Amino acid sequence: MIAVPLNNRDGLASTVCEHFGSAPYYALFHPETQQLEIVDNPNSEHVHGQCRPADVFTGNGVQAVICNGIGGRAASKLHAHGVEIYIAGMAATAGEALERYTSGKARKMDARSVCGGHECH
Repeated sequence: MIAVPLNNRDGLASTVCEHFGSAPYYALFHPETQQLEIVDNPNSEHVHGQCRPADVFTGNGVQAVICNGIGGRAASKLHAHGVEIYIAGMAATAGEALERYTSGKARKMDARSVCGGHECH
């Protein structure tokens, strides 16, 4: 399963949220079935450094996250559970982000790319 942080609930046309932990919604894409599910982020207004979606994702079989911004703690939690993080880049929508990933055009995020606070995006 692949997760993408979203600003709205418009299916593949949903806009990619600039920061993983603050996203109001997440797209959960099942590559095997091509099904897209959009779920609420119950913790979108978290205190900095207390992002908890990583805990939810690791229990739901998420193998990859596609985003443009993510904090160091959330990235570390995801990596510790074997979840890879990819940069959405110029992808404006969930559909574009998923296309970049499935076509091999999305590059993996490294430690230098993580955010140091909510001011980074």
